[in-house]
Amino acid sequence: MADWACAEAEVPGGWVGDQAAGLRRMFGSRGPQVVAFASGREACGRTTLVVQTATALAAAGHTVLIVDENQAPNNAISYFGLKTRHDLYQVLQGERSLGQVVLEAAPLVRILPAVRAAKELEQANRNATLAQRRLPTSLQEMQRGVDFVLIDSSVRQQGQLSPLTLAARHVAVVVGAQSTAITHAYALIKRIVQERGRDGFQVVITRPRTREEARAIFDNMRRVAREHLDVRLDYLGASLVPVTDNLASALLQRLPPAIQGSGNDPVWSPGRQGELEGLGSAGARLETAWGG
Repeated sequence: MADWACAEAEVPGGWVGDQAAGLRRMFGSRGPQVVAFASGREACGRTTLVVQTATALAAAGHTVLIVDENQAPNNAISYFGLKTRHDLYQVLQGERSLGQVVLEAAPLVRILPAVRAAKELEQANRNATLAQRRLPTSLQEMQRGVDFVLIDSSVRQQGQLSPLTLAARHVAVVVGAQSTAITHAYALIKRIVQERGRDGFQVVITRPRTREEARAIFDNMRRVAREHLDVRLDYLGASLVPVTDNLASALLQRLPPAIQGSGNDPVWSPGRQGELEGLGSAGARLETAWGG
């Protein structure tokens, strides 16, 4: 069972430069698979897919932590009939321990409410600075005893993603099988590539009429992304019926195994070094927690 006590970690340097780099290292070290599920628009079945996948992984004997950034009423917390009392941000402020914030949703499934943390971490104020310095230790604590960390990612105004999502080893873009949803998803990928240098994504197609249609949508996205963005897209799967389908088998079979870094060396995903340019120096420490 995980020890959820959370101690403060001092992280020297600024926050703006290597933020995702540091986060990814901290999520590495032989830790869980960390997968952020993001979408260019809401109502694509993303949250339901995260919940169903977590439940299926737990049924197969894997311990799962859902990091819930979704502020909508039908978020992962509400799916399990729970109510949020505290948030990861309170842990980062030193007001609560991780054990006081994490919710026991089901056997082998925990949820970490992180709506406020996702909003506040990039703010330029004293409280946010304190939270940023405590984040490395909190990330190390939250992955103990966990096989999978699934982030239900929020997309804020202007398409901005949280530091937790940007630093995840795997980013799965959830794409509804409609033209507008495909356009929004491609715009999200383009923005992350241009602003963060990330060169690889997983893709999930939701609500296609057939699996052949899902594959055709993906093949077209992959071709366009390769030609215009020089980025690699990998097909994670399709969900014809998000309320029952899940990606447990895909996560177990199609993701490369989590690897362990040695010493303080970064734990890189293949070909992803450029993704870290332009992010903050606190991230150089944070990467040891959130990568792999």
